[in-house]
Amino acid sequence: MNKKKILIVDDERPLSDLMLEALEMEGTYVVDQAFNGAEGVEKYKKFIPDLVIMDINMPIMDGYESSLQIKAFDPSARILVLTGNASDSRAKKTIQEGIALTLLQKPLRLEELSRIIRDNLYYS
Repeated sequence: MNKKKILIVDDERPLSDLMLEALEMEGTYVVDQAFNGAEGVEKYKKFIPDLVIMDINMPIMDGYESSLQIKAFDPSARILVLTGNASDSRAKKTIQEGIALTLLQKPLRLEELSRIIRDNLYYS
């Protein structure tokens, strides 16, 4: 079975590391990380993941802008938006404009993350 590739783009390194470890422990994913939006766009182009977990509020380039650039590069990119502020207008825009598939709210429960990833990789 081919492992699905996931790219985590989040400037909160402890959270990013926790997600990476949890997903790798499941044994069905290959996971890479980026710590700002600009790095996320560059990693996407090299890694070509099946799914991106994209934080909205980041330095250098926010998650909205980097999601736009990823979608311009690959219109079929599958992006999940992650935010600590569900009322963030950028997070809402990514959903309303069809850039992202769904909105994930911090703090994140790992079981919920795993379910949402499975739903968006295999059933949508």
